[in-house]
Amino acid sequence: MSTEGFPIQALRREERLPERVARQLQDLIVQGVIKTGTRLPTERELAEMFGVSRTVIREAVHSLSARGLLEVRAGGGTFVSGPRMDSVTESLSLLLRFRTEGFLQEHLHEARRVLEVEIAARAAERATEEDIADLEDILRRTQEALDDRDAAAKADVEFHRALAVSTHNPLYLILLESISELLLEIRRIALQDPEAVQLALRHHRDVFEKVKRRNPAEARQAMNSHLDQSEESLRSVLEARGQTQSLFQPLDDVPPGKYSRSELGLSRDGDRP
Repeated sequence: MSTEGFPIQALRREERLPERVARQLQDLIVQGVIKTGTRLPTERELAEMFGVSRTVIREAVHSLSARGLLEVRAGGGTFVSGPRMDSVTESLSLLLRFRTEGFLQEHLHEARRVLEVEIAARAAERATEEDIADLEDILRRTQEALDDRDAAAKADVEFHRALAVSTHNPLYLILLESISELLLEIRRIALQDPEAVQLALRHHRDVFEKVKRRNPAEARQAMNSHLDQSEESLRSVLEARGQTQSLFQPLDDVPPGKYSRSELGLSRDGDRP
């Protein structure tokens, strides 16, 4: 196949080659020189272009595939896929979850307050009629899920995500998505308090009304009040369990009797039974 359009420079041997190959390809993709959907030259052709072995090319391609920049299709070649938001947010989520010292409740609530209060205000300024309809639909489904704690928790997180979408700033959504699994986890815990489900829905409706009325200042205030309620609901449940310190501490390291997997309804591998 033709190798025109691939301005690749041969690499110097003294440098670590797979990373250099991966970085050069990544730069070409990010800069738009190699477009999304483009099929790369074959492994042999790339090896000749870079002046390296096919093993080096294989490692570089594997690295970029793991980052979501390339897609290797069995029998079909290697294609530029471009970074996907889910791969970015998944990496951030994994980074958060693998902190060895765990997270205090206050860490998450403080971060949410910085992020989500501003999201509510921006949504009030920018939400389209379609965004408003989506938020209203989520509130309706939340009402229908009041007796299903897991469904209510998912709808709760979905409401916050829809607010981020309504800002029309993709960075807000990426940042919120990076903690979405943690948010779902704490909502499942907090909503064990039957009153918390109704309270959360009441606060969501209040935020929604302020967004719908295009009032950023009141939307900020409503989200602040909601986060106060969310924090109090979680604290109440955790205090009843005797867990008042690290919320996302690796559960194997929590002392006996403290916030065990079984108390959370989690199996050994972290999935719900």
